[in-house]
Amino acid sequence: MIGLMEITSHRSVERLLPEGHTTVGYEVHVRHLAPAAPGATIEVTTRLTEVKGNKLYFDVECREGDKLLGSGIHKRAIVPANF
Repeated sequence: MIGLMEITSHRSVERLLPEGHTTVGYEVHVRHLAPAAPGATIEVTTRLTEVKGNKLYFDVECREGDKLLGSGIHKRAIVPANF
């Protein structure tokens, strides 16, 4: 679940980054609230809430239909892609 939240956050801003840059995750605070059924369709949403210099702050959620599976915050940093 956390991996899905991280990649969704990255992909949500990828096209907006300066050429030659990417993002790396550096902090995650997530509460896992419920299990998903085997084979279930999962929806992950991220919302960019703040930008401070090269730091990006996201609210993240994971749902199976109306059931909230997990939620929290995720932080990423913009860095040169060839770091």
